[in-house]
Parts: sequence; C-alpha cells; structure tokens
Amino acid sequence: MDYYELLGVRRSASVAEIRRAYQKLARQLHPDLNPGDPVAADRFRTVSVAFEVLNDPQRRGQYDRGEQPQAVATAPELGFQGFDFSADVRTGPLNFREFFEGVLRPPAAAAAAAPGEDLEQVAEVAFEEAFHGATRRVHLMRFDPCAGCGGAGEIAFNPRPCPHCGGSGQVRERRGRMIFTARCPECGATGTVGRRACTRCDGEGRGMHSEWLSVTIPRGVADGTRLRVAGGGHAGRRGGPSGDFVLVVQVAAHPFYRRDGEDLHCQVPITMTEAALGAHVEVPTPDGPVQIEVPAGTQTGQRFRLRKRGLPRLGEKGRGDLFVEAQVWVPPVADDDSRRLLREFEKRNPHDPRAERGLLRYAGAKE
Repeated sequence: MDYYELLGVRRSASVAEIRRAYQKLARQLHPDLNPGDPVAADRFRTVSVAFEVLNDPQRRGQYDRGEQPQAVATAPELGFQGFDFSADVRTGPLNFREFFEGVLRPPAAAAAAAPGEDLEQVAEVAFEEAFHGATRRVHLMRFDPCAGCGGAGEIAFNPRPCPHCGGSGQVRERRGRMIFTARCPECGATGTVGRRACTRCDGEGRGMHSEWLSVTIPRGVADGTRLRVAGGGHAGRRGGPSGDFVLVVQVAAHPFYRRDGEDLHCQVPITMTEAALGAHVEVPTPDGPVQIEVPAGTQTGQRFRLRKRGLPRLGEKGRGDLFVEAQVWVPPVADDDSRRLLREFEKRNPHDPRAERGLLRYAGAKE
C-alpha cells in the first residue's frame, strides 16, 4: 500500500504536513484510545511505519526512488501513562515518544535550537580510484534552513520585550532555600514576545531539500573508510548547527592484487627454464610494468619485494610495498622427444627434494 495514501497526503507534502496528518490519525487509532480493537491497532502500526519512512529524508528518498527503505522498527506498544513529559531537549531524530508528546499535549512555548542529524551513504569505488583518488557526486535528500523564517522557526509579529522576564529570556525560581535560573516559559528564552511559529516549516526552522554533493575520495582510501563532510548533513532545528555527511567507502577487490594495508601482494608465473637458469621477468605494478631479476634456482612461493610500489598512505607521505610471489609453471609434456630430454636431464641432475626435507623417515610411521 502507498505510504502517502495511508497518511492521506500528497507525494510533494512537506514534513510538517506529514507530521500533522500522522498526528490526526494517531489520535484516532492509538491502541490506548481503542482498547480491544485489533483492526485499529493493526492500522496504527501500519500508519506508524509509513510515518517513520516519510518523516526521514533518507528513507523517503529511497522510497520515492522505488528502493527498499532501511529497516523501520514498528511502533512501540506504549500506553499514554508511559510517555516522558519532562522538559529535556533531545537532539537525536524524532522518535515515537517525542512525537506523541506533541500529539497528546500542546507544544511548548518555544523549542530550543537543536543540532541537525548526520547523513550517511555508501559508495563503491574501483581499485584504480582508490589508488589515484576520485570524486563522487552523491544525491542527498536533507533538511535545509527554512527560507520563510531563515531557520529560526518563527516570524516576528509585533515583537516586544517579554514582560515576564524583562527581556532577559531567563527567570529566577526558588525551591526551598535554593534559587536558580531557568528558561523563561513565556518567551521560550528568546526575551521577546509577539512572535508566531512559521507556517512554512511548522516552527521547526527547516524544510526538505534535494541537492547533489561532490565528495573527494583521497588517494590510498581503504575499504570501510568513513569520509566526513562537516555541515553536509541535516540543518539543525530552529537555527541549530548542521550535522555532517558521512560517505562510507567500499573498495572493490582487484583481480590481480591482494591488499594488506598499504602493501600489495600478487603472484607471477614463471617458466621452469626461467626458474632454473634465472631471468628478467616483467611484473605488472599499479604504475606500469617493471622488470625484476629472478635468480637461478627460484622455487614456487619465493617472494620478491618492490619497495614503494604499493598504495599511497592515506593522509601521509610515502607508499607501501609490492610483494611478488613466484609460481613455477610446469608445462604439459605431449611428445616423446620432450619426455626423453626430461629423463636425460633428470639423469644428469639427480635430486630428491623429499629426501632433503627428511620426509622419507616418516614413511610407514605408525599413528
């Protein structure tokens, strides 16, 4: 079922409109207001999931693009008596408990500024991009400061100093013998009255916005690296600071190189003749082919180290190394002349590698 139809809003509806629609349905369908009604309880859970998706810019963007939104927890089965009605200011994403505070009682005079939430996306980069560096353009659905109120969440309407606090935004209260300073409840600590909530953003100070952001992927980036763009996340509520945007990098595996930190490992086949007599063998590196000297008598598994031929060190100078492992290649013998030559070679060069390693003394050993 379409989430927009569930809430009864247009696909272009603002966050404030979505929230008001959910408030209206929540007052009708909450289980505590409909005890023993399984139909209302089931519809309440469905509507709550729709709200959780459409209220979050990232999930809403995924839903609008036809993708599967991130998992949404179902609405908690909380009774009205379980809500926390304290005056603490929460800085995380809106959850059900905070939301029902607005459903079941009128909002406070003026909410304090709150920092915006972080945004996160995953980007897959090729090995070559991790080696040379790259730039990624990512599409964001995020909250930006409201153009109607400049992010303040309210608009001046015949402003004047608050008579309750004298324009200071704070009042002194007494509890027993203790005197302390608190936010003025009449003006919300602004020091002025005669202001009204912005109708464009419903007093939140921000609205949904779509844009593209360019993120620089530095040289030497590793799988799982989190690149943070300060201020690239959601704008804060009522003028609060913006959150950050985090791009999680996933580096695709290379078909030839194996990565270990900044070091690279690879296997290069060499012929029996090259291994026996020695040779100069061409080895592919990220910078291009390089010749290495393979000494006579090279065995399978022998490694050669090419210094500073690995990946750049992220955020530092220098590079890792490239380790090349020799793999002696034995060709198929298809003709009698080749077999004769190999047997003649064996006669002239008798050698038993198993005996040298002492393996024969284990033959017939009892378990």
